[in-house]
Parts: sequence; C-alpha cells; structure tokens
Amino acid sequence: MWLAVNVRWRYLVLAATGAILVGHSLVYNFVTDDAYISFVFSRNFAEHGELAFNLGAPVEGYTNFSWTVLLGLLMKLGLEPEFTSRLLGTACALGTLWFSFRAVDRALGGRSPWAVVPPLLLATSSGFACWTSGGLETQLFTVLVAAALDALVATVERPRALGRVAICLAFASMTRPEGPMVAAIFGAIHLWSWVAGWVATRKRPGFGEELRAAAWFLALWAPWFAWRWWYYGYPFPNTYYVKASGPWANPTFASQMFDNGLYYVWSWAVQTRVLYALPIILVGLVAPSRASLPARRLARSALALGVIYLAYAVTVGGDFMGLHRFIMPVFVVAAIGVALGLARLAGFVPDAARRIAAPLAVALVVGGFAYTQVGLTRASVRFGNFANDHGIDTPAFLITYTEDRAAIGRAMAPCFRDDDFSIVGGAGAQPYYGHMRGIDVFGLVSEKIAHDEPRIRPRAGHTKFGSEKLLATYDPTFVFSCYAIHKQPAQPPLGCAGYWLGRGYEEVTVHVPGMREQGEYYTVLAKKSRAFQCSIRVH
Repeated sequence: MWLAVNVRWRYLVLAATGAILVGHSLVYNFVTDDAYISFVFSRNFAEHGELAFNLGAPVEGYTNFSWTVLLGLLMKLGLEPEFTSRLLGTACALGTLWFSFRAVDRALGGRSPWAVVPPLLLATSSGFACWTSGGLETQLFTVLVAAALDALVATVERPRALGRVAICLAFASMTRPEGPMVAAIFGAIHLWSWVAGWVATRKRPGFGEELRAAAWFLALWAPWFAWRWWYYGYPFPNTYYVKASGPWANPTFASQMFDNGLYYVWSWAVQTRVLYALPIILVGLVAPSRASLPARRLARSALALGVIYLAYAVTVGGDFMGLHRFIMPVFVVAAIGVALGLARLAGFVPDAARRIAAPLAVALVVGGFAYTQVGLTRASVRFGNFANDHGIDTPAFLITYTEDRAAIGRAMAPCFRDDDFSIVGGAGAQPYYGHMRGIDVFGLVSEKIAHDEPRIRPRAGHTKFGSEKLLATYDPTFVFSCYAIHKQPAQPPLGCAGYWLGRGYEEVTVHVPGMREQGEYYTVLAKKSRAFQCSIRVH
C-alpha cells in the first residue's frame, strides 16, 4: 500500500472533506425561486392536508413528492422550509460523500486510500456545493442514487443488499422523474451480471433476492404512483406536460432544444474540468476483465449511469439553472471514475516509487481541480453577474431574483384579500411570502397552460407561456407577469399592458424597499374594480 499511515487517517480526511463542503456551500447559502413552489405545496399539506398550490384545485406542479412531503411534515412541527431545506440538503450531500467513499472502498477491496478521492473532488466542486444549498431536492435524489450504487457493488459479496438497492431507487423515483430511469439502468446492470454468471458457471443462480427486491420497489413505488394518478388525474406530473409535451410552434425549436442540451453538457464538462480528466475517468470506468468483480460492477454501473444520464439531459435541453444541478448524479460518477482511474494507473508504477508518485498524483489532481473551482465559485456568486449563457442563469442572478421576489411577496402580503387571484411569472418566492392564490404563465401550476398551449420557446423549463386569452379565463385580480421594476417612482408604460388595459385593468406601482436588481419600484396590473389600496402604493 502506497500510503504509509494507518488507514484510520482516511476517516480524518473524509471528515475534513465534510467540513470543506459545508464551508463551500455556505458561500452560496440560498434558496432558489423554484424551491418555493414546493414550499407552497408543503405549507398547504401541513396546514390543510392538501398537496395543492391553490386549495381545492389540485394540480401536480412539483416533481419531488418525497421532498415536498418531508418539508411539509417538518412544517407541522413548526420548522420552516427556508431553513430545513438547506439543512437537509447539506445532510444529504454529506451522505453522498460517504456513499461515494464506500463504493470505491468496496470496489478496491477495502481499506483503500483511493476511496478519499471522490469526497475530495465533490467537496471542492462549485456545482456540488451550490446545490448542496438552493433548497431543492437535488441532494436528496443524489444521495439516494449514490446509496443505491454503493449497495449494488455490495451485492457482489452480499446478495441481500439488493433489497437496499430497490428501496433507495423506489424513494429516488418519488423524488425526481429520473428515478425510474436510474432504476432501469441499475436493474439492467444487475440482470446482465446475473446472466453472465449463469453463462460462466453453466449453473443457473437463484433469483429469490431479485424477486424480493422487485417486491420492495413495487410495494413502495406503485401505491404512490396509483395515488398521484388518482389525485391529480394524469399519469405524469403537470410539469411534464409543460416541459415535454405538446406541439412546437416552430419546428426548428426541437433542434434548438437539442443544441441547448448539448451546450449544457459541454459547459458542465468544461466548468468541472471533466473534459481534461476524461482520459483518467475512462481508464477507471472501462474496467478490464482482470479487475475484481466489485470493481467491474462499480465501473460498469457508473459508466452506464453517466452515459445515459448525459444523453437524457441533452434530449430535454438541459436546464436553465447554472452549475448543473440537473445532472448532479453524474458529478458522483465522474468523481468515482477519477478515483478508479488513478488506482488503476498506480498499478503500473513500481512499488518503490508508488509511495511518492501516488499521493503526488492525488495532490495534483485534487489541488488543481480545487484551484479552478475557487475562481468559478467566486464568479458565480458575484453580484451583477446576471447575464445568462444560452438560457442558463447564473447563481448570482438566481439568488438576487429570488430575494427580490421574496421582498415583493412580504411587502404585498398585507394588501391581498382572500378572494384575490394572481397571474405571476415565477410561482415561487412571491406567492409563498405573499400567501397568494394564482397560477404562473409558464404553466407549472396551471392545468390549462400545460395541456392547451403549444411549446413556443426552446428553453428548458420555459417552453410554454400562457396566452393572454387563456390567462383572462382565470379572471385574475392582479397580473404580475406584466410588470416593470424601476428606480424612480414615476410609472413607466408597460408594453405588455395593451390587452389588459382594454379589459378593465390599470397600472399600479408599489414601493418595495430592499430590491436590488433593477430598483425598488414595482409596476404591475390590477383590476380597476378592485380599487387597490395599500400603504406601499405610489400615487
């Protein structure tokens, strides 16, 4: 062994990576606007027993059931999701460090110093740290996938671990729509190994554990799937019909979405330096036949997961949030690939030189990567770094946008009546803090937009947009999707107001202290018959 220290030092390194990750994530320490969509559902679940955005009208405007319900249960205990979502995200991210460590350790025979490499890479990664914060289900899904991957490696020596694989994947499938895809990948890998073992030994192995695992998965996942279909009326979430169904208004938009997906994956490869580490990753994940069975199981599972997951991300156009939260499990795959690649390359180094060469290689790889991520982290949170890149918003913009909408919601909350109904742009922080009834123009919580509107924009998560005619059928009191934020009290003319001004609406301006992006004055549309009066209104 090249590391001439007691193997317990690995756990000290692992603990240090946990501290690094916590500190790194606190550089971001934010809740993004989309997280507040789930918070509204969680609050209504906690206070009224309804998983709905608007009480009495259930629409499945979330894709993270287990996360939403978990936050709702904590809200029943008086714990606010703005805090618990970040705390749970951090706990899940630390769990991912552990499972990536364990998976590599199992694959390399135990007591392997190379097992510390994935946690070190993940803890110093800007993207992994960013979405350890954020308030979304990203890290819960990632830790469930990492735990399933670790358990899949454990099945080589302990077949009963297959039940743990199934349980993790069932909960993952209730946490993100990609869960069933991951379950299919890992199931195929296990089936392939089962058949290969049969062929090699010419003796059919038992399949009792496989039946028990399938029973575990179906017992957890199938009742939930049946319930949500019954409760919401559709086999897929409303967000699926918003983002991935319906005709394109322009046939070229489909290819533009594909191009955006390619760019999303390319930017991940460049920003995470995976592009430069790819030779090492391939050495690690394209396992030779002489490698141990656990190493081959981990390498093949990680390789299949990474390739299929990235291909899927391309086909759906990637994501609009910066630093790649949409493909977070692939961060784990890449980190494991680097560890396995370095371990394999070390085998070609003479024992006498390995004690120096191996730790030096780790220091160069991890240190060089960490250095690049320091600059990326600083740039990604720098105020004013708001320009999107091919439709991908920076964390700095996401943070500022959310804080401004939260300020609007808090300021206007006393101004609303119970019978008010609003059309909003983002269905997140503003409706959450304003306790607003309403729908968003992108259709996440609108069944009408999701099913009746064509896809008119080749941007992930924003392909549909409610037409004025459709929005008018909701008879809204306020139209917050037609707005201007400005620095001076004078009301600017709203270019989007023409349709509404002719139908009994007027422009109103309110003063919202603390908004930072464009100013503290907010002009929107309100029904004249509402005779909107509020202490923050500017006359």
